[in-house]
Amino acid sequence: MNTKKLNLLELFFIRCSGASISIINVCPEFEKIKYTSIGATIFFTSLLAFISSFYGLSQIFESYLLIFPLAVFWGLIIFNLDRYIVQSLRPGDSKYNNLILSIPRIVLAVLVAVIISKPLEVKLFEDEINAYLNQQKIDNTFSIEQRYNDDIAFLNSQKLKYEEGFESKLQLRNRYYEDYLCECNGSCGTKKKGRGIECEERKLKYESYSIELEVERAKKESQLDVISLKEKNIYDKMSTDREVVMSSFNVGFFDKITALNEVGNVSSIFIMLIFILIETAPLLTKLLSKKGPYDNLVMQTEFEFETNFLKVRDFNLNQREKNEHLNKISSELEIKSKETQIKKEMRDKTLQRYEQISKGSNPIIDN
Repeated sequence: MNTKKLNLLELFFIRCSGASISIINVCPEFEKIKYTSIGATIFFTSLLAFISSFYGLSQIFESYLLIFPLAVFWGLIIFNLDRYIVQSLRPGDSKYNNLILSIPRIVLAVLVAVIISKPLEVKLFEDEINAYLNQQKIDNTFSIEQRYNDDIAFLNSQKLKYEEGFESKLQLRNRYYEDYLCECNGSCGTKKKGRGIECEERKLKYESYSIELEVERAKKESQLDVISLKEKNIYDKMSTDREVVMSSFNVGFFDKITALNEVGNVSSIFIMLIFILIETAPLLTKLLSKKGPYDNLVMQTEFEFETNFLKVRDFNLNQREKNEHLNKISSELEIKSKETQIKKEMRDKTLQRYEQISKGSNPIIDN
């Protein structure tokens, strides 16, 4: 038997494993090392849970006075849960039965590992997640611009149509002006220089068309002003929608978890598997290992406790049966005593009546 005294670190980790100190003290050294390792794994898993929850809560709350106690509370919950899962698993003689009994505990351990790993994965892939979310912001802004591009293109085509229509009319007026000058200079038309009838007619035609063109210009400017106003309204609306998107695109912690599945799917799964392995390691250690000295001593202690309990229960049961039997005898004796007393009272009453009757009949006999 190994009587080597445990140091403070071993004592702390064995307590973390949920093992009994009084029992582990009489176990061999390798058994102490085994439960020290299990307790260390549980402790460091709880420490990771604290770090993970601290980061996750810091993404939700701003006050460290609130974040720190909540993170400690979550770490203690994980510690107590892991400790209970490992402590409640007792290796038996059948590996198959052990596996069946451990399935709920393994499922619970996997869920705990997933919960712990997610905030740390978000922290590890923070740059990639921020780049992805910024790209999402850009894409949303671009989609807003695409939504209004057709309207803007239509207005631009309307502007071009009015500009081209007015330009063609302006060129026609310039031709009228050239014809007027050409006729008056004698270089075309009648070939007579001077202001004749033909020159005056072309001048009148040019001037009247110039007046019409000014009306068309004013009409075009009015139409362009209307189009420009519509275009300005569209750009204002686009700017407003872009600002709404940018202001409402506040990235929360769960948005980052969603983005994590897009930017680091394979790596994220790999990290999560590492946490699952860490979380289930104590369970697998107890599940795959044979029944050790500690387990045998625990079974012996439980057997002794159960034996003592059964002895006490049987003693109490016997005492209760004896008491019931004595009470029954006492009741029967009391009933018999009452019956005897009643018979005696009836006999006494009968004798008294007989004596009274006897005394009352004597005078008649004397006469």
